[in-house]
Amino acid sequence: MNITAGGPDGAAVIELGGGWREPLPEPGEPRRVVRAAAAALGVGLLLTLGGAGAPRSGLIELVRVPVADARASGPVFAGDVFLLRGQGRLTAYELSDGAPRWSVELPERPQMSNIVVSPAVPGIVVVAQVDGNGDEELSVGLDLATGAVRWRSGDLMVPVGDVVRTMDSVYGANGAPAVHVADLRTGARLWTMPDAVNPVFDGEGDTAWTVSPTGLVTAYDVHDGRVLHTGTVQVPATVETAFADKGELAVQYSGGTGSQLAWFDGTTLAAIPATAPDGWGVYCGAVFRCVPLSDPAGGLEVVDRATGAVVRRLLTEQYLVRDSHLLVFDRDRNMDGELGPRPNTVLDLGTGRETDVTGWEVLWEQSPVSVLVRLVEDGAVLQVARLGPDGPEILAQLPGDVRRCAFEQPTLLCLHDGNQATLWRLPD
Repeated sequence: MNITAGGPDGAAVIELGGGWREPLPEPGEPRRVVRAAAAALGVGLLLTLGGAGAPRSGLIELVRVPVADARASGPVFAGDVFLLRGQGRLTAYELSDGAPRWSVELPERPQMSNIVVSPAVPGIVVVAQVDGNGDEELSVGLDLATGAVRWRSGDLMVPVGDVVRTMDSVYGANGAPAVHVADLRTGARLWTMPDAVNPVFDGEGDTAWTVSPTGLVTAYDVHDGRVLHTGTVQVPATVETAFADKGELAVQYSGGTGSQLAWFDGTTLAAIPATAPDGWGVYCGAVFRCVPLSDPAGGLEVVDRATGAVVRRLLTEQYLVRDSHLLVFDRDRNMDGELGPRPNTVLDLGTGRETDVTGWEVLWEQSPVSVLVRLVEDGAVLQVARLGPDGPEILAQLPGDVRRCAFEQPTLLCLHDGNQATLWRLPD
């Protein structure tokens, strides 16, 4: 690995060497500007909105950088930087002003790519990818502050808490599936989970499990592989898969009308009734209690915790729970827009306030929900709005062919026009 000072704008340029291919050209120098992105479009905005008042102020454009493909270059926010692929590299840009912090060689257009920062170890970003031919798998842990390579692996690894695990099961000499577990900070292998037909990891705990097709459960210490306990969960059919949430184990099995879920305590393996306070892991904050329904199957009942009154009764696929809001959709309406889900109402899980957002899309990549977008003029213009107490508050409209956007307060990043990425800051 070679680290060279004096890259674009003083960024460190890091070559990963052998396993990643020969060195590629340096990333193009970003064009950094500060301007009101919507200022020159006031008249067009008035026409588009049918005479509605112009926004108070526009977005402040910070930087524009080239990318290889706006459809494939997914942005990742991580702490005080955002990560973006482009021109054969992965580059970290400062959220404050868009200046590049570091850049590493990363082949373009992989068959699969995963870039994740675990909340448990916020100083390391894990990059896992399969090359374009599907021949080579590689994972690296990069120091988020400097871009230095902390570790590398020939397996596809994904963070879970403060460890990383192989993304899929590997197979040992006996042909049985297994999962390797390593230290996220160093990449050193800690242990290997055997007989991993249905491996289960909980990002918020120190336990991992395997669940056999017949319901046999083995619980392991996630850091050293010690067997903590074994037992059997009682389900009426073959186990298809399993997952965990906050120490509870969910087992999916094949039922008469399709797949069914049963929940168990991850320590005692005691069954958790379907009428648990927040209904099978659907958490709806301090104001509401959400209970999944069996009739209709997959439906949801939203209950006011203070009064016990049913606020809403939603059908299957008529809702989506985000960290901060419950998104409610029209019945039989396509949930997905161009840039994210398209609900008619958002319900604030912290305050209980309902807001009509008909016609707007909620960006997939943001938490909490605070920015809405919609394409107008046959997709030639993107309108950007803040989710205000009385509804969407339009900030600006942006020209161009927008393919993907992400938001991290107070910064909006959009990929557009085939090979461009632009970073804006929302006004105060």
